[in-house]
Amino acid sequence: MGLPRMSTDSVLFSTYNVLNLFQADSAAEREHYRLVVESIRALDTDVLAVQEIRAPDGKLARARLRQLADDAGMRCMVPGRAGGAGRSALATGPHGYHAGLIWRDCIEPVPGSFRGYGKGDFWHSLACVTLDAGGSRVRYAAHHATPFGRQLRADQNERLVAALTNPPGGLPAMVGADWNTESADRVRDKDSGEWILYEPRDPFAGIDWFDELVYQCQWDYDERGRRRHRADRRPGDVLWAGGLHDVAAALRAPWQATVGHHPDDSYGVRGISRRIDGIRVTKQLLGGLRAYGVEDSALTRRASDHLPVTLEYVPPGIAPA
Repeated sequence: MGLPRMSTDSVLFSTYNVLNLFQADSAAEREHYRLVVESIRALDTDVLAVQEIRAPDGKLARARLRQLADDAGMRCMVPGRAGGAGRSALATGPHGYHAGLIWRDCIEPVPGSFRGYGKGDFWHSLACVTLDAGGSRVRYAAHHATPFGRQLRADQNERLVAALTNPPGGLPAMVGADWNTESADRVRDKDSGEWILYEPRDPFAGIDWFDELVYQCQWDYDERGRRRHRADRRPGDVLWAGGLHDVAAALRAPWQATVGHHPDDSYGVRGISRRIDGIRVTKQLLGGLRAYGVEDSALTRRASDHLPVTLEYVPPGIAPA
């Protein structure tokens, strides 16, 4: 398991929505936690963005991220600028869902570099930390977009672009997220030379309308008053237009779903497969990209309703700021 490295000096960055981790104190939840830890260890990644650490408050959420990092054989503590114990790389969300980052022992966090954005900025949260991996400093981020409100999602994606790309010409940045929306990145068609969507299809095409599509689709009505719907790609387009590039599109990777396999997925039970988990990078990192993959295995399908996604990049390929 895990994305095979193409280079000995490369860095692997993954993102993983771990499905309500720590939500209950039960035998079923302890088994769920074991499967998640096993999945993270099998990924063998260098840096991991995680979503859906559940806790009623920030203090407990940070403790739970530390527990997950310890059990997975990784770290999550960022020293303060003046030294001291530092703090966990977790951003608290106002709805009890939190996002954070963990990394290998050999990777060094830059003291004082952690930034957490939650209430007032995002429905869930955004966690950012600068890490020295492979001799190059890069800002890594974990994000969880709102599951409700297409306009809110687009507005908050604009806020995320500002958080990761300002000031212009700053550190290269990458973010792993549950985007809760379709990608709108475009690629050049090799035959026609035209710009076309990387996503090969609309996942909602041919699906009869059901109420939850209000969170995912645009719609109108034909001359007979029948509703017509299509995926709302505007939130994804904000990211691409703002300079955060979908790694799968940049590498022309084969399309792979990240959700739709789980029995509790209300979209999946209707035959809808979507790619809503992914990694985006600023322009400086495009030249260093080497590989991308979705970890689709019996283990990861049991562990969560989302599959982990991994990017490989080489630090020497990063463009100067």
